[in-house]
Amino acid sequence: MVKSLAISLIALIIMKNLNMSVIGLSVLTILSMGATSVAMGGVELNGLYTTDFVMGLMVTLTLFVAILSYLSSVKIHRKASFNLMIISISLILVMSFSVSSFFSFFFFFESVLAPLLLLIVGWGYQPERLQAGGYMVIYTVFGSLFFLWGVSELYISGLSSSMSSVVSLVKKSGMSLWWLYILGFLIKLPMYPFHLWLPKAHLEAPVAGSMLLAGVVLKLGGYGLLRFMMVMQMSLSSVFFVLLLVVNLAGGVYAGLACVRQVDLKCLVAYSSVAHMSLVLLGVLSNTVLGVVGAIIIMIGHGLCSSGLFSYVNAIYKMSHSRLLVMNKGGLLVCPSLVLMCFLLSSSNMAAPPSLNLFGEILVFGVGGWMSGVFLLTLGLMSFISACFSLYLYGSCCHGKGVSHSESLNLSSVCDVFVLAAHWMPLNFMFMFMP
Repeated sequence: MVKSLAISLIALIIMKNLNMSVIGLSVLTILSMGATSVAMGGVELNGLYTTDFVMGLMVTLTLFVAILSYLSSVKIHRKASFNLMIISISLILVMSFSVSSFFSFFFFFESVLAPLLLLIVGWGYQPERLQAGGYMVIYTVFGSLFFLWGVSELYISGLSSSMSSVVSLVKKSGMSLWWLYILGFLIKLPMYPFHLWLPKAHLEAPVAGSMLLAGVVLKLGGYGLLRFMMVMQMSLSSVFFVLLLVVNLAGGVYAGLACVRQVDLKCLVAYSSVAHMSLVLLGVLSNTVLGVVGAIIIMIGHGLCSSGLFSYVNAIYKMSHSRLLVMNKGGLLVCPSLVLMCFLLSSSNMAAPPSLNLFGEILVFGVGGWMSGVFLLTLGLMSFISACFSLYLYGSCCHGKGVSHSESLNLSSVCDVFVLAAHWMPLNFMFMFMP
């Protein structure tokens, strides 16, 4: 199934009419949903690809967000080249989630930067996009070199680099520098204080780049950390482990407070990603079943919610030509349908029921309370701050008198509302199909 997905994506790249790419991506999404059900048992194909439930979820999320990012960018210049970038990013992400070797994962982990950088530089909004792209490349490549060092150490020691060789690696490898090897994943998530590249990249990226970056690319850090944690042996009472958790939770609180003082809509949504990814990191590092399951659920929920919020920001930007909060007040008077979708996505962002974020946070909160009472109090504070900045986003954009030129704003297209609804529906009803 993974090979058929890869072959189909390659065929899409060489299609003469790249405007048909959205149809091809739709077919691939249906196929990947079938692959998710087939992958429940976990199978390794020819020693190159692996299929399990997590892989199926990530591949489905990748193609689903890719389609919605395409629909959000209908009116864009250099359409053929733009479609090529979207398909290239989708192909690389699918291969990243499908390979069974850490070396192959590293190759695709870094390869996604090339089309993403071209997307930011070629279709960005401001001259600062070159600086934003440079920040993204330098941060992520520097951190990933330590991951390559760790995998090479395993291979030189005579151990396999396969993600499925769990038992032998845990028994034989001490991995004393595990905190250094996972630095690339912490930057990709991103974790505080390695998050500085993310707001810059979001500010300069087109809407499709922001949706793919927040919806899927950041999940490479969580997915890679999840796989790498399976082959590492660490003490939960070690100084580095406790320090990592403390900095992670403190960074999550800081990112939430930073959201409340933002004046740019894209910056607000970008910093909210940093706050939510701290929950994912806590769940994965707990190395417990409930923590890992909660982290996976939050990754899927955040991928849908953050992508939808960036699509909403793009929709109101097309009407007001500004991302400032003070220039986008009174949305209820201009386009009530967009206000409704903003309310639904904001409520899901604050983990209101029945969103996936709620179920994931309940599991992570339970694990955090089991680890330390202080962690539980910090998580409660993060949840409160998350509700604050979500309500801040909704109240600032949707209520108020509105700016003087609001009468001249064009009504949002049906496509924008459809894209937002397509984000919200699986985010709130996918729990009905969870095993």
